[in-house]
Amino acid sequence: MFVLVVLASALSLSLVTGGRLRYIENFHLKALPLGVGAFVVQLLIFTSRGESLLGTLLPAVYVLTLLALLAFLLVNRRVFGVPFLLAGLVLNVVVVGANHGRMPTDPQALVATGQGSHAEELVRDGAAANVVLMSDRTHLNFMGDYIVLPFLGDMGSAYSAGDLLALAGEAALVYGMVRAGRTAHAGSTEDRLSETGS
Repeated sequence: MFVLVVLASALSLSLVTGGRLRYIENFHLKALPLGVGAFVVQLLIFTSRGESLLGTLLPAVYVLTLLALLAFLLVNRRVFGVPFLLAGLVLNVVVVGANHGRMPTDPQALVATGQGSHAEELVRDGAAANVVLMSDRTHLNFMGDYIVLPFLGDMGSAYSAGDLLALAGEAALVYGMVRAGRTAHAGSTEDRLSETGS
């Protein structure tokens, strides 16, 4: 819910400061099927059916989707907002990689955001879906899911620094999408100049 509020706010801010919805038709991302595919797989694997289907393979599949998203963002790194999104994802990939495909998560942070049942499952089993119980046995805990934004209440969740940086990038991306009329023309001119130079 918090993510949707942030993205809706970014869109609204862009529109009231000169953005136009019609510019979206000029907004293009390279390798879009790769990014969308990785995102859809992430949504599917974290359903109860996906977890039971993949079992012990879930962390590996999760890491593969993260790497696919990294590749997608790298080829679009010149797009407004993407560098922040890329930096946030890199931080998360590093900590997930250091913890065998799972993100260290503080159960108290989950409780504070109304996810008591998820916290109980995490404490009981030591791991749940793509997260692992944060402890002295997990690595890079300072980059894990322990950040709570108190003003959000149950709307929020346990966030990592990478999550918040990536969210800032997503907001900037949405902000820039409705300004793509100007951005796209600038990019086209640059591409034509580089082609002429070659």
